[in-house]
Amino acid sequence: MIQLICPPYNASVDSLDPPLNLLVLGAALLDAGYEVCLTDLALLYSGTNHFDSAALLEIAQLILNKPSKYLGLTAMCGNYSIALRIAEECKRLDPDRIIILGGPHASFVAEETLTHFPSVDYIVIGEGELTLPELIAALESDHPLKDVEGLCFRLEGAVHTNPPRRILKDLDETPFPAFHLIDDIDAYFTSSEPKYFPIEAGRGCPFNCSFCSTSTFFSRKYRTKSPARIIAEMQYVRDRWDIAHFSLTHDNFTVNQQFVRHFCQELIKCNESFTWSCSSRTDHVNKALFEYMMQAGCNGVFFGIESGSQPIQKVIGKKLDLNQAFSLLRELHQLGLSCTVSFIMGFPEETQEDINQTLDLIVRLFSIGIADVQLHHLSPFPGTQLYDAEKDGLVLDDQFWSTNDMNSDFKLSGIEKEWIATYPQIFSNYYSLRSVDTVILHRIRKLYYPLAHSFFRTMYYLNHQAAASYTHTIDFVSTRLASNAAPPQEAEVASILDELIQGLAGDVGLLIKDFFSYEQAVMELMQQAARPLNKDKIKPVKVIQLHHSILELNLHRPLPADIQLLEGNEECILLVLESASAPEGHNRYVRVMSMDDLSIAIIRRIDMGGDFQTVVHNLSLENPFVSSEEERQDWIGQVYDHFYTHQLLTS
Repeated sequence: MIQLICPPYNASVDSLDPPLNLLVLGAALLDAGYEVCLTDLALLYSGTNHFDSAALLEIAQLILNKPSKYLGLTAMCGNYSIALRIAEECKRLDPDRIIILGGPHASFVAEETLTHFPSVDYIVIGEGELTLPELIAALESDHPLKDVEGLCFRLEGAVHTNPPRRILKDLDETPFPAFHLIDDIDAYFTSSEPKYFPIEAGRGCPFNCSFCSTSTFFSRKYRTKSPARIIAEMQYVRDRWDIAHFSLTHDNFTVNQQFVRHFCQELIKCNESFTWSCSSRTDHVNKALFEYMMQAGCNGVFFGIESGSQPIQKVIGKKLDLNQAFSLLRELHQLGLSCTVSFIMGFPEETQEDINQTLDLIVRLFSIGIADVQLHHLSPFPGTQLYDAEKDGLVLDDQFWSTNDMNSDFKLSGIEKEWIATYPQIFSNYYSLRSVDTVILHRIRKLYYPLAHSFFRTMYYLNHQAAASYTHTIDFVSTRLASNAAPPQEAEVASILDELIQGLAGDVGLLIKDFFSYEQAVMELMQQAARPLNKDKIKPVKVIQLHHSILELNLHRPLPADIQLLEGNEECILLVLESASAPEGHNRYVRVMSMDDLSIAIIRRIDMGGDFQTVVHNLSLENPFVSSEEERQDWIGQVYDHFYTHQLLTS
């Protein structure tokens, strides 16, 4: 029996998904006549962030308790060291078990791994559907291994790498993934959000970005399964587990628009109520394509923009037109498509101006309502042009062990830290580049979320109107923070920002103070979101006084995406925390209203400790325009109608 093993990985950064790659390999092995079992350690040890000797012993015993002669492990860069430690412990307990390693990272450091880690017996390089069954067949029949393409192994005391195997041309010829190897699908879904499942749509990217190993791993060959095959797998999963939401795995699903339109056409034709997400570039696509994709159930797209600097776009080989990218993302957000946008910071050619341009684009994306904008530190992955060019300038930066989310956030053991320091060619993803200012990268990483996410309007106007660049503001906040390494709380950041903003003079200063007051109020309301609302009381609200009217603020760009002018006094605005109308029903959003003086007076009295009914009753007694009990009750009814109409009370 062959046991396919997924090591633990950072589920706080990456969602915990069924190991599709192992299901694909399992199908190939079953098709070749072998018995297969699956051990998903990522699932079994989800939430564990430290693996000491006792934990490793437990894991090894769990693996070895299954009667499998061959142990096949896959690993990414972030859990490569954990995979090697598991291999060592298994080999220590049972030297006769044969340990095979595979995956993109292992493929690029195969010879180095076999040289320094004797616990690993074989490494499958590249796609494994043909190589792994051929390796097992050769070992079972005691045939020479030199004929197994795409294999790295030891031969006569030396590490030997066979010629590479050509990539698969027709992915439809591969068997269906071995979905039945999953014992309990529900274990992967711990929240009440809809279940989704990864479906392989294809492989390979024809582009040649310097920092990415995907194009190299798949020889820059863009391939897809046929629409019929993809839909058949979706239907199988739906029939087996009642799951109708899918993430289509392909590094660049939309490269071929004709294929995408054909897929959507077939999906619409079969009348399935599937929803799905995919990855794309912002060039070579248009609004019309995404509208058609949405008709076919697409509800989310991942875009890697990487840099907000046009010169850096050229240097890294991404070559996106950033103006076109921003315009497209604004259109897609307006269509209602959920967009995730990713950036990388730390390229060796990057100047402070390039960094400011990237931060500016991030802030502008937040301003148009893009909710998920990611920022990562550059990792010099093996197999990339960047690594080949910079491998002699790697610098070990232990802060990246915890702050670079491209790596695992496991607490590394002393053994792993020693490996990382000793074998930079294997663990280069834990290194930075000598030519990069890591101080500013760490500061940005530490402050990115509370600043860019919560105070993006303030940041934008500080940069564009007050000549305080993003890096200047980050330095200002960073030098005044407590010295602890933990990310700061938003309230602490707000207090320091207030110090900077209070020193601004003139109309620009007043404008920035308005936006900062608004964002502070939103932050305070969102902090209440975790607490259940009392249905007998008014919803949590906050009144803020502005120097400018809402209409005046609307004249500026970027527009606050959530401001709506509804009625009344524009000098005071009311913020109301409401349940969102999203299908999940778990998020909340802030609605902003300009309010009449009476509503503001009522809300302020409630803030002082009164309840709605008592406050309105007392005000009715104070109202000089009410001359009879009938008029007083009519006035109270009008106030109630007003508050219910604008949903200022919970039902």
